[in-house]
Amino acid sequence: MSANPTPIDFATPGRHIAQIFFQRVDELGDRTFIKLQNGEGFDAVSWRDFGAMVQGLVLALADMGIARDHKVAIIGENCLEWLAADLAMLAGGWVSIVASPSLSDAMLGRILSHAECRAAFVQDPTSVGRLLNLKGQLPMLSHIFVMQKSDSILPGTISFDQLVERGRKCDIAHLREVIESVHPNSLATIMYTSGSTGEPKGVMRTQENLFANITNGGELVLSKPEELFVIVLSLNHLFGRFGFFKSAVTGRTTALIEATELKLNLKTIESLGATVMAMVPRVMERIWNLVLDLGENRQLWQRLELLDRKRSASGYIDDDAERQIFEDLKAKLAGTVRRALGGRIKYIAYGAAAMPPRIMRFFELTGIPLIGSYGLTECGGVTLCGISENRPGNLGKPFANVEIRIATDGEILVRGSTVTPGYFKDPEGTREVLDEDGWFHTGDLGALDADGSLRITGRKKDVFNCADGSNIYPGFIELQLENESFIRQAILLGDRRPFIAALVVPDRNRIAAALGRPAANLSANAVSTALWSQIERINGRLESYEQIRKIAVIDNDFPAEARSVNVFQKIKVARPVVAARYREEIAGIYEADGEGDKL
Repeated sequence: MSANPTPIDFATPGRHIAQIFFQRVDELGDRTFIKLQNGEGFDAVSWRDFGAMVQGLVLALADMGIARDHKVAIIGENCLEWLAADLAMLAGGWVSIVASPSLSDAMLGRILSHAECRAAFVQDPTSVGRLLNLKGQLPMLSHIFVMQKSDSILPGTISFDQLVERGRKCDIAHLREVIESVHPNSLATIMYTSGSTGEPKGVMRTQENLFANITNGGELVLSKPEELFVIVLSLNHLFGRFGFFKSAVTGRTTALIEATELKLNLKTIESLGATVMAMVPRVMERIWNLVLDLGENRQLWQRLELLDRKRSASGYIDDDAERQIFEDLKAKLAGTVRRALGGRIKYIAYGAAAMPPRIMRFFELTGIPLIGSYGLTECGGVTLCGISENRPGNLGKPFANVEIRIATDGEILVRGSTVTPGYFKDPEGTREVLDEDGWFHTGDLGALDADGSLRITGRKKDVFNCADGSNIYPGFIELQLENESFIRQAILLGDRRPFIAALVVPDRNRIAAALGRPAANLSANAVSTALWSQIERINGRLESYEQIRKIAVIDNDFPAEARSVNVFQKIKVARPVVAARYREEIAGIYEADGEGDKL
């Protein structure tokens, strides 16, 4: 990129993320900010060049008359242009609407319509076609910007490069005015959390909310030049975005890789030598299995795990030879694991769901700290579990800028600068979760341990918090399951879990009739295949994060204390009872065992 961003002398430095980002551009100049994967190698993008890209976008959008507070969608997968667009929205005071391209057309249309989007950044020509098909639902949408480079420009669209070039021709003096017009309490982004079973619920996050989630109430510390953060999550996840925001304000080099999440390539991770990564448990499980598949690691882990369980059961290993084997296995695995992750990893942060205990223990034994946290889309990060504080159920202590209180009914209440001002165009929904004293009612039940650490004990409402931050209504999906001929009863699983699953009681007589054989002769595989033939049809009607990935077949009907039907034929599921009664079946579903999912 030939143009350099003009240094900006802000009257009041450090008011919001994008303003601090431009200060870092001035300070760090030609140092590498983004390592951008290009095949098997990486291209270096300097702070100066990336700053020029963001600067061009800000000036171009302002020149086009897109007013501050107008809503602009970003619909795409991880790419350099996505990052630039997100920072440009923050810098110019436009409200970003981040939407995953995996959403159905119906859900995408509902979100963009509800948000009153005026413009949209989309991935490619295919994405343009989706928006044009939805145009009747989006009367306010007047601009479509295509992030992917293309030899031809589609009618009615502007390419990303054209937009940046337009900005370069604008009066640079206007940039400071635009950026300084953005205040900490300005609305920065709206993040939609509801699934297809509920109306879109737009969580508003202000500039201050986002910045408070980066500082966590502490001093902003500059990163060392050798530090490297690798984005392995989709930027459509709040957790993934926060990692990049932190890099933008702390001066941290960040790698953007081509294959993320469940497509992650371990060789890429090894070649980069990250010092920090942020995960969700499903991605951590992917890495864990890839590491175990190297050489004899899986066999070594099986031996180590047996000795570790023996030690846990008795408190010690009394045989000197076994103790030495235990330590040797730990050391050997630790070396191969650290090398597989690039040799420089300091810690791995995770959130959105509980980490499977086997994975937690594996990385603990091999010396890779996993740092967990509790949070919600409405509050961002609330607690942090330190390196030495990992124990079953422990979610850590609240950040310095967050207060936690347990209500009389056990509900977790959160207050602080990270908490949302409410739901977009939904005052009633806002009043339901935010009280007059500023406490956000999370819907989670919990308790505080003697040391101030938080643990979850249940849910107040029958709503699941999904691993990507979405909320789904299990009763609606359970009803769809039970409307299928082969499914007699079903109970959904997945609240704060890595994925959605179900306990299913099959109607064996109907399956047998459909297959033309006696019910007594049905094999487990035949029952499973029949069930999945109907579950996959239901999955086709659900958003990707709602889809059922695994099931456990239950032979007998659920007892009344777990699943009951009242006089109005309304089904009630006692989820704590289900969790206790079917502990082994649920553990079998979520136990990290290296087996693939149905989807």
